[in-house]
Amino acid sequence: MTDNQPTPHSRKKRHTGFQARFLLVLAGILIIFSGVTAATIYYHEIENLEQNAHEKTDLIMKAIEANRDYIQDVLRPTMYKELGGNRFILEAMSSSYISRMIMERFSSKAQGFTYRRVAVNAKNPEYEANDLESEMVKRFRDDPALTEWQGIIDLESRQYFMRFQPVIFKASCLNCHGDPDDAPAEVTNLYGKTRGYSHKVDEISGVIGVGMPVDVNLEKIKTFTMTLFFGVVPSILIVYVIISAVFNRFIASNLRNILSFFRTNIKDDKGKDLFEHSQEMDEIDELTATARAIADHLHHNQSILEKYADEVSTSKDLLQSVFDGISDPVLLLDHEGRIKVVNKAFRLRYNLSMHQVIGQKPSEFLSKELCPLAACDDIFISNLDHPISREIQVAAGEIFLIYFYPVEKNEARTGSMVCYVKDITEQKRMESKIQHTEKIASIGQLAAGIAHEINNPLGVILCHIDLIKGDANLSPETLADFEIIEKHAGNCRTIIADLLKFAHQQISVKEPVSLNTLLEEGVAMVSSQLRKQQIETHLDLDWLPPVTVDADKIKQVILNMLLNSAQAIEQNGTIWLRSRYDAESRLAVMSIEDNGPGIPAEIREKIFDPFFTTKPPGKGTGLGLSVSYGIIRDHNGDITVESLPGRPTRFVISIPTGGGAA
Repeated sequence: MTDNQPTPHSRKKRHTGFQARFLLVLAGILIIFSGVTAATIYYHEIENLEQNAHEKTDLIMKAIEANRDYIQDVLRPTMYKELGGNRFILEAMSSSYISRMIMERFSSKAQGFTYRRVAVNAKNPEYEANDLESEMVKRFRDDPALTEWQGIIDLESRQYFMRFQPVIFKASCLNCHGDPDDAPAEVTNLYGKTRGYSHKVDEISGVIGVGMPVDVNLEKIKTFTMTLFFGVVPSILIVYVIISAVFNRFIASNLRNILSFFRTNIKDDKGKDLFEHSQEMDEIDELTATARAIADHLHHNQSILEKYADEVSTSKDLLQSVFDGISDPVLLLDHEGRIKVVNKAFRLRYNLSMHQVIGQKPSEFLSKELCPLAACDDIFISNLDHPISREIQVAAGEIFLIYFYPVEKNEARTGSMVCYVKDITEQKRMESKIQHTEKIASIGQLAAGIAHEINNPLGVILCHIDLIKGDANLSPETLADFEIIEKHAGNCRTIIADLLKFAHQQISVKEPVSLNTLLEEGVAMVSSQLRKQQIETHLDLDWLPPVTVDADKIKQVILNMLLNSAQAIEQNGTIWLRSRYDAESRLAVMSIEDNGPGIPAEIREKIFDPFFTTKPPGKGTGLGLSVSYGIIRDHNGDITVESLPGRPTRFVISIPTGGGAA
């Protein structure tokens, strides 16, 4: 046996010390547990005893109170009535005397109960309050909210459960306890005129005390508790022995085997046993030292791997941060078009996680109706040697511009490919709006010139028609023909006036107004026409801040929208007018929706063009929506239409709450 190994004696000694400490602690726990259990049972029994005593004394107090109420409310008044107001029979009219006599007879039949009704400065010195009762009187006087006191006290070398209640003088009591000169002669003759007088209503001058001895029961509880405690000791010893045996068999033995293995196999960096200096340690300390040595060894061996892993992770996180920082979807694909990695924008757009897309082609988990990359398999396998781009529109109407950049190209094929997807839907929409605005401006300038050229001949025609109509020699048929010519010339002049309004920029008088009020006024102005067509209107108006606009022009737009809806419905329909405030964009939004036949998709982009109309001849000029579009644009706002054939048509008008351009 080597010197650095513990001797069997020392190992046994250390084991015995460790096990002894464990068993000592266990014994202490079991003893404390038994004591706590016994104490809990003891105080529980005390509580039950007090509850039982309370119930019994409460019954006595309620019986006495019932007697006293009967004497004061029934018997005494009857006696006064029969004997006269100055007569007083103590044995029949004094509630205190009768209560004491009843309780004396009760105590003789039910041994152990005690009853005292006492007072400070009592008429009868025999019922003068003792020290305990005087203390109770003082307590009730000091705390008027206190109506009862109870507890276990030592009384005449015995322990009693006592309950005390205050004696409060009522008005009827003052007949005997008020002014001694007014007291009945029977009372003054018996007790004199010096004690127990001059009390007032609601004054506390005494207490009622009811008690029962509990010392015998307390002794029984103590005996039962001690018997229980010491009766459990054998069971505790049995449990103690079982735990000791289990501990020695399954814990101490296995602990010794583990330590033996460590002593034989664990060496330090210099090849020495780790336990060379552990001869004075017990098993737990030795195991702790071994665990620390193993932890240090693992930490040392893993430090290089952790450092390398940190460097790799840092590089990966840096690259991924740059990748995720791009706001548009970006993908890295292999030569087969399978995804290697995607950025955060791609995952958020299509609600996918990284592990759901890695190793798959976009067309395998996304449809062409959702993702433009699903329609680019031909590019992924085309072995690109230079960057290209492709513009794709998906079924939802979104337009994407996709850039393809080949990387890691060798002589045989492209190793990987970066795809950058940019949503240009809004850009295309803005370009279309700009083109549309320029088109309307050009048409407006052309219309202004044409209107001026036509307006002058129309004026001459109308003037000559007025002169000719003044000729008395005209036949009725000829006069009717001239009236038809005059009517249609007037229509032409109305169209020309609308053209001039559309083409010429008018001075706007803008001031803060309520758009909700303008919507209500617009409905009121056409309500008669709508009733004739049996068209209902519903207003759903949210709060809007005041908006700086030209009220007459905005009302003109609302009237144009309402009349268009009414003409589209013709008969029996509904028009909804709504408003809301977009706090984020600071826009006041109005919408006018009808349940007419809807607008076909092929003409929806043309409805704001001047002179474009689907109405029959003579029913419209095709300028209403164009003029409305120009008015809203003049206010730096926007007007859009949402409609499909057979579906409700909705015009949405958005105006900045800061007001339009001056």
